Amino acid sequence: MVNNDDKYAKSKAQNGLMVRQITFYMLLFSYIADVFASKAETMMHLTMWSWFLHTLYFQLHLPSHPGLVRLLHGPSFAGAHALFGMYCWTLLVNPSMEFDLAPEGRARWVTVLRAFWLHAAPVFMHRIDTMNQIEILRNAYRGHDTVLLQLWASVCGYFAMGLTWEQVNGDASGTYNVTRVSPEVFVAVSKVVGVGACIMCFFLFTRPSLIKC
Repeated sequence: MVNNDDKYAKSKAQNGLMVRQITFYMLLFSYIADVFASKAETMMHLTMWSWFLHTLYFQLHLPSHPGLVRLLHGPSFAGAHALFGMYCWTLLVNPSMEFDLAPEGRARWVTVLRAFWLHAAPVFMHRIDTMNQIEILRNAYRGHDTVLLQLWASVCGYFAMGLTWEQVNGDASGTYNVTRVSPEVFVAVSKVVGVGACIMCFFLFTRPSLIKC
């Protein structure tokens, strides 16, 4: 006979997987819709590269792919927080950035809602996912707490993607119409903010709660 604790655990796991599926479809639909609405121009933004990374992570069936979890969870989780921090820095040096980049005729409220959704929502998505899937995530990391994995999960994974984007994109400051500071200062501070956010997330949460628990 199955006890109540087992029933609860099974129900929680099923609900968590269902939430992941819903999150994946929201990410996928949002990505396709934004690329379509911008006529593919936003595909060159770091935000959309990050959004694609989150989409890849959330489409995983966690219990079946522990290796892919270790590959994608850290970069996606740290990246969500890093991007939010770098976005705040970008708004500081160009408060009108979203309206500068928005298609002509787009309502201001749509622009603001889109900005919040693309840059803040992944942080909340990951927090909810962690609450629902913490035991599965711990199992994926268990026995693999190597220095290389910790470097990948903290900084190297997301910034490998970020540096690739930088090489493909070329002028990051030009993409976001930054004029208050020099391009060199904008890029340098963006990297410091991003790396700092990744390290903070790793040592305050990922390492103590998932890897060294």
